[in-house]
Amino acid sequence: MGVSATVMRVLVAFATITALLVARNVAAEPVGKPVDIAALTGGTVAAISVAIEDPIYKRSKRYAGHRLADLLRKAWPEVDRWAAEGAVLVFRCIDGYSPSMDLARALSGDGVVATRDLDRPAGDPWQPFTHGKETITPAPFYVVWRGIDSADANYKWPYQLVSLSVETFDRRYGNAAPGDEASEEARRGFRLFVEHCASCHSVNLVGGELGPELNVPRNITEYWPAEHLAAFVKAPDSYRARSKMPGFGHLADAERSAIFVYLVAMRDRKMCGARKC
Repeated sequence: MGVSATVMRVLVAFATITALLVARNVAAEPVGKPVDIAALTGGTVAAISVAIEDPIYKRSKRYAGHRLADLLRKAWPEVDRWAAEGAVLVFRCIDGYSPSMDLARALSGDGVVATRDLDRPAGDPWQPFTHGKETITPAPFYVVWRGIDSADANYKWPYQLVSLSVETFDRRYGNAAPGDEASEEARRGFRLFVEHCASCHSVNLVGGELGPELNVPRNITEYWPAEHLAAFVKAPDSYRARSKMPGFGHLADAERSAIFVYLVAMRDRKMCGARKC
């Protein structure tokens, strides 16, 4: 009887320690659940105006809005600690566009969540523009940056923005990462894919939803000839009139090649969520 009681005490102690360790790890992992921008833009967050060189309209524009860093700190008091731990900020837009960027960079940069175009009348606060075959506006929210070249892929300029979230890189992109056996070139391609492609496209259902999924159920390299895929990525309009996809001719041939190597490597690593497809 004494032995059974001792064993029971040991088991209870072990279970308690295990639970504490799990809770500690969960608490330490940066995870900021999605927050609607509309819920953050009122109250104590100061409104500002900003003038920038706008990449959509290709000219100087003025906007009213709120500092991105102020909204992030309002949404999550722990956000500076998460940034120090290497977390990423994820944007989600109406059309499925979902870029991410380094959270520390988002907090330190001069980003503004624009709420209206100051060059427009109050009753019609956004200027329409052509996007593919559609005419749209940046509403309801548009992230712009002061002093940042829009060609800098480290900074994202999402429009039609609706929500923000914070995740670890592994939680966000882990299921799209190549396996341990992958070459260094494939790993480089993965990093480039995350930087330049995952805002619109997904691999293993990880990434944006504006463009097509590229790995499940069939990998894009299984049905697009390599030479045409390379040419399409460089100049989509040469294949599809008024394509929403921007051209990536600014990337070096070696960078586009590395992304192709990554996609080929993912042929044998197809996953749908937490399970293999």
